[in-house]
Amino acid sequence: MTESELRAIVVDLAHERGWLVFSLPIAKTRRPVKDATGYPDLTLARDCRALWIELKQDDGVLRPAQMVWLHELPAMHVIRPVDLATGVVDRLLA
Repeated sequence: MTESELRAIVVDLAHERGWLVFSLPIAKTRRPVKDATGYPDLTLARDCRALWIELKQDDGVLRPAQMVWLHELPAMHVIRPVDLATGVVDRLLA
């Protein structure tokens, strides 16, 4: 499964469960500010709660800039295709 396919599934599930979803463009365009490098793929909000989600293939590795965001954001999660089958995504979006 590609990251784009995973993104579509996670976004659909989030919308079904009432989450608002923000995503930067997929294209590797110039980011508006320097610190946007490595920012998670998805930002979700519902009921005064926020989640940040970085999507990776099962063998994908976080880049150093993504690790910085993972450290700084208290509710950032790395989601992989395997997490769909194991129920991780369902529990996260419940």
